[in-house]
Amino acid sequence: MCKGPCTGLSGTFRDLTRAATAGARARRMIFALHYPGTPFLNETQRDELWRMFQVPVSAVLLDCDGRLLAYECEAQSLHVGPQAPWSDGVLESAPCECGRPGLRLRLARASPSASRMNPTFSAVEP
Repeated sequence: MCKGPCTGLSGTFRDLTRAATAGARARRMIFALHYPGTPFLNETQRDELWRMFQVPVSAVLLDCDGRLLAYECEAQSLHVGPQAPWSDGVLESAPCECGRPGLRLRLARASPSASRMNPTFSAVEP
């Protein structure tokens, strides 16, 4: 575990809050790791990580073995990695606002009132 200043930190929300409590500081970026069955960060958690580290936070989706499935860009889109298990029906190829080419995971958000209570995302089937 990093103590003091580090270029960036990665871990689950719980790992990152523990690291901050232990004195870890990120200079550039936080990568919030998400494994199968775990929800994405909600806005409150993102705000808490910003308050703790004062650097951008990006989500990284990993499979059970820690392989990259998707990563969140600056535009908060999820770009799929080479091991992505999703079918074409949940992927979109329209250009991303961040400018990166490639497939992205099409996401569905709950209604605004529901997303405050259960801020999870899921792939959309056509």
